[in-house]
Amino acid sequence: MNIKKGERIAAYATIVTVVLAILKGVIGYFANSIVLIADAFHSIADSLAIFASWFGLRISSKKANKKFPYGYYKAENLATFVISLIFFYVAFEIALESYSKFFVVEVLNIPFVALSIALISSITAYFIAYYEIKIGKEINSQSLLINGQESRIDIISSAFVFVALAFRYFRVPYIESIVGFGIAILIFKIAFSNAKLSIYALMDAFTQPELENKIEKLISSTKGVGKLVNLKLRQSGPFIFGEASIEVKKNLNVKRAHEIADLVESKITKHFPAVESFNIHIEPFTKKSVKLLIPLVEKKDINSRVSPHFGRAIYFLFAIIEKNKLKKYYIKKNKFFGKPVRAGLSTVKEILKENVDAVVVKEIGEISFHTLRDALIDVYLTKGRTAKEVVDNFVKNKLKLLKKPTHSSEKKLKL
Repeated sequence: MNIKKGERIAAYATIVTVVLAILKGVIGYFANSIVLIADAFHSIADSLAIFASWFGLRISSKKANKKFPYGYYKAENLATFVISLIFFYVAFEIALESYSKFFVVEVLNIPFVALSIALISSITAYFIAYYEIKIGKEINSQSLLINGQESRIDIISSAFVFVALAFRYFRVPYIESIVGFGIAILIFKIAFSNAKLSIYALMDAFTQPELENKIEKLISSTKGVGKLVNLKLRQSGPFIFGEASIEVKKNLNVKRAHEIADLVESKITKHFPAVESFNIHIEPFTKKSVKLLIPLVEKKDINSRVSPHFGRAIYFLFAIIEKNKLKKYYIKKNKFFGKPVRAGLSTVKEILKENVDAVVVKEIGEISFHTLRDALIDVYLTKGRTAKEVVDNFVKNKLKLLKKPTHSSEKKLKL
């Protein structure tokens, strides 16, 4: 649907530009004005460029098939390159004609008709530029945006043509040729910059660092993503295609890992409409630093005794483990240990603020267990009398990772 909008505006702009080009060419001929003929020639090139844009968008809208499994989107980039070549030729021709008339001052025939068509051309170019850029941004069409930029220059160039014709009417030398050179330089600049962009797109380069940074931040901030390993983006016509590798906890099951990948993909396509397709590759990883929570019955030190309860443990020890060694720890009181019901759930919500990576328990109910797992926190079964023994067993990978709660919903309210 979006490409169809681009096709329509390109078709309308082509028709209007062709009509204007014919009018300027005929009037320029009878008025004996090189700058008006040059502007007509410029408009003819514009119409060819806009037609190329329409043709590229038309092909891009075709569905992918066996021969072109990734679609026809790059047809628009190819059309953009053709547009740029046309602009190079136009710039050269206008510069050449302007030079040939530099020292010639001739009488301007039908001056008021010539001035009128220059003014109409400038006003028309404004509306064409407005809609080309508006629709171009909506559908992320490179060729429409290029044509919109060129139409903006048409506004200025037609205004200069008007001024040049006025000076010509009063027999002032050089002005018409200078305006012609100015138009040629502006067109050459646009041709060069957009030829470069189209070549980059055809070679799968990506030239939008701001968008790349935004996508990187969105991926890295997604819950469950440990690290963004690699991000690749490429422009293909009006659309962007991408892929990335992300690291997730190695203990996550395949289903949960794919849920994280699907979440990232959906967030990207939702926040960035120009992204047509995005694929996530999953890689397991182990964090260099792990924050472990251990329930305690007393507040002493690392040798404090482990509590048999989770939600009703009086204290919690938070151990920071780096490179398989205990770096530091601290103990906090559990303010929910005396809560009559659902102490476990309240405790879970509180410890989530501590950004723990794993919890060690002897028993845990369904609600607490699933809340922790949904937050991507690993739950291990206690092995050891003291917190130090538990930490040692964790470092040696001797703790069992729980895949389900230790008791059912009938028992969970007691803890």
